[in-house]
Amino acid sequence: MSDVIPVTDDAYMPVGTFSVGDAQVQAGSFSVGAAVVKAGSLVVGAVRFGIVVAQLTAASATMAGLSDQVRAAFKYVEDCANSVDRLADQAAALSVDQSTVNEHREAAIVMRSCKDEAEAMAVECEEMSTLFHATADGHIADYGAVADAANNMPDGIEMADRTFYSNR
Repeated sequence: MSDVIPVTDDAYMPVGTFSVGDAQVQAGSFSVGAAVVKAGSLVVGAVRFGIVVAQLTAASATMAGLSDQVRAAFKYVEDCANSVDRLADQAAALSVDQSTVNEHREAAIVMRSCKDEAEAMAVECEEMSTLFHATADGHIADYGAVADAANNMPDGIEMADRTFYSNR
């Protein structure tokens, strides 16, 4: 994605002198299109910083939520396995044939067999959540001061070309 907003450079102010605050400006000595591109670039940079931080924070929250969902789903499966065990016990108490009782017990074992994998998946999701959060914090530490400075620049002071601040 380009950082430059396409604006033609042929939109000039009428020739003449006018006042902006205490300063006298020679109209026609600058390009309105270039000024719009510079201002747009600042806005795009500030918005991009906020979007990146928001996306990383959202990814962290999503992964933490997914971890909880994995654990909740396995809790449901474990409850189902306990219910199937109870059915197997009832079937055995009612003298149902042994193969039916065994099928129920095997089904409960299969249900429980994924517990370790489900827990490993939940742990991985938690670790990814932590990494996304750390990445957001790192992004704020690396670029937050620049974004704040760009957003709070006094009037009349132009920010340097944003590529100056980039480390990529």
